[in-house]
Amino acid sequence: MISSTDSSTLAPWRLFVAVPLPPEVKALVTSALPTLQAGLPFQKWVHPEDVHITLVFLGDTAPAAVPALEAALTRLASRAVPFPLRLEGTGTFGAPQAPRVLWAGLGGSLPALHRLQADAAREAAELGYAPEGRAYAPHVTLARRYAAGGGGRGSARRHALQPEKAGTPVPAFSGDALWPAAAWTADRVVLYRTRMGRSPMYEPLREFVFSSGG
Repeated sequence: MISSTDSSTLAPWRLFVAVPLPPEVKALVTSALPTLQAGLPFQKWVHPEDVHITLVFLGDTAPAAVPALEAALTRLASRAVPFPLRLEGTGTFGAPQAPRVLWAGLGGSLPALHRLQADAAREAAELGYAPEGRAYAPHVTLARRYAAGGGGRGSARRHALQPEKAGTPVPAFSGDALWPAAAWTADRVVLYRTRMGRSPMYEPLREFVFSSGG
């Protein structure tokens, strides 16, 4: 919840809307991180509590505008129907030789996820938030900034980050062995605030549970 005594209420808040991962799936990410970190030399790894599926990045927002966002997300949740998701493999974004992002892929009802994202984007646009201008590619970010040329344990599997083109699965981790039973029912969205310099960095302001039965 938003505190009226927050000392930063006069400054903009950096906000985004996302589908959260449940605690049991976050635990699977935590258990997989040592394997990933040993094989893939990225400089910045996401805190397990920060993993999520972004729907809409809102950016800097005046705290006074948050109630309107909450009302929009309440409307969205009233229309949404729960749907199944699961973690599925890994991949990268960016140049194959030096990717920007390592991600966990998603399976399950991806059409439902795309519909949810489109609905969230429409609600945001009606409040004046500019669309991102690129196709939606749902994923769970795990790490950023590939340490090209770095030595140590990560260098032994650097070939794993040489897919044919950016955005394709990482061959060494393309299966589902990292994510046993990493399936859940997506039944809510969360409005998050980014807290730079903190760990975990993403503060949930409010969650919106789906109320539609179909």
